[in-house]
Amino acid sequence: MYWVCGMPAVCDSVEAEKEELSWLLTSGVLGRSNHLARMLAFICEKHFEGRDEQVKEYTIAVEALGRRSDFDPQVDTIVRVTAHSLRKRLQEIYSNGGAEHAVHIVIPAGHYVPSFVHRESDAKRMELDLPLSLEADVPAPTADAPQAALPPAKGGGMWMLMTALVVALGIYGMFVYAHNKSSSVATALTAGSPPALPIPENTVRALMGPSRKPYVDRSGNTWANGKYCTSGEDVSIPAQRIGGTEDPYLYLAGIRGIAHCTFKVKPGMYELHFHFAETSNLPPATRRASLAINAAEAAVNFDVVDNAGGDGVATAYVVGGVRPETDGTIHIDYTSEVSPLNAIEILPAPSEKLLPVRITTGPVAIVDSNNQTWLSDRYFTGGRRGQLPDQARNPNRGIYSYDRIGHFRYNIPVLAHEKYRVTLYFSEPWFGKYNSTPGGPGSRVFDVSANGSLLLKNFDIMAEGGSNPVVKTFDNVEATPQGNIELSFLPIVNYPLVNAIEVVPEP
Repeated sequence: MYWVCGMPAVCDSVEAEKEELSWLLTSGVLGRSNHLARMLAFICEKHFEGRDEQVKEYTIAVEALGRRSDFDPQVDTIVRVTAHSLRKRLQEIYSNGGAEHAVHIVIPAGHYVPSFVHRESDAKRMELDLPLSLEADVPAPTADAPQAALPPAKGGGMWMLMTALVVALGIYGMFVYAHNKSSSVATALTAGSPPALPIPENTVRALMGPSRKPYVDRSGNTWANGKYCTSGEDVSIPAQRIGGTEDPYLYLAGIRGIAHCTFKVKPGMYELHFHFAETSNLPPATRRASLAINAAEAAVNFDVVDNAGGDGVATAYVVGGVRPETDGTIHIDYTSEVSPLNAIEILPAPSEKLLPVRITTGPVAIVDSNNQTWLSDRYFTGGRRGQLPDQARNPNRGIYSYDRIGHFRYNIPVLAHEKYRVTLYFSEPWFGKYNSTPGGPGSRVFDVSANGSLLLKNFDIMAEGGSNPVVKTFDNVEATPQGNIELSFLPIVNYPLVNAIEVVPEP
């Protein structure tokens, strides 16, 4: 039941606010997500009923977003993510086609209760301190926030000037040092990379964080930097070793907090890859992150370190079947108090199925005779790169040019709840009459498992292929619920090795 107003002017004002709400809910400007519309309708209904005190995170989750009565906001961030997405979507609406509307609905940062800004009322805007064209979210100051120091009462003008000059010089020096350091790091990490390849049409590879430099990775892919995100904390990470990648530079900066990012793309279907490497070394179960694409009803929640299998290890999360919203934009909301999002790939896809994953164990990409690109080594833990084969005797070995050897595993990101065909490529680089060390069958024996299920038992490359490559294909390998295929290589006699890995959707 709506409350009844007693003054014509107030009634007209409320009626205009209700009309604006109705337009937002029925015009399609909020996109395909029901969550945005449900939350906006709920908080505005409560406001019109004079029950703003009921607009709480718990009531929104349970009564508007369909969460169960045992909803725990410490575990499930759906309300915060949805509110952030809704806040940003309203900003975009009133910065474009809705700019001339008489009423703008605003959700102030840090609150869920809506405000209604009437464009003709400058006094109202001043009272709310909210411009019509809103900027990025700014946290409200808290009562215990430090206050600015007061200037000296007398004779302090010169002292203040000198202090400001010293501070400015100090800040400038720190900036120059940090800039030079980051430049040297980037230069060192990009040294030896292959030439940049042409960027495929409709492909986006974006480094997160406004201070990032464009980068060409070891596979020849160019990662651009741009201001894709309108909020979130810019994070810079000291140069360090990042496991599971040939491109540690991708993971030495990013964004965290509550970030809203937008990417203009052409119509079509896309596959999204989100890249992470957690380096905080904080206690377990504290590195949780949440992803929502186009304000999807079900946000993806995961722990970055658990997903990677350890601290300082590169990992990725893959989402398929993504289309841009009606505004031609893919909207991404990322929330994490600890773990930064380092980079995003947006790849055109012909269907909702996973794009083929082809990995060589070498430091650079390889293009095979079928013009298929095998990316540089990635997603590995343990082991090392084996010694190079005798190239004089074995030229043009293609994907067999390198191997990973030791006690190792691969944790390959795929689309969850799907089945895949996994193909492993082997060639013995050490034992045998064509190599530098005597030995035959039985010189290298090992097991291979996928997600805990044995694929190869007492596998012997030379027993099956001698000096020739051996290819093993396995069907119906099901991804883990977290969206991974984990391949473990376990030694029996000497250390296992592999030259290349291919994962494609089950035909």
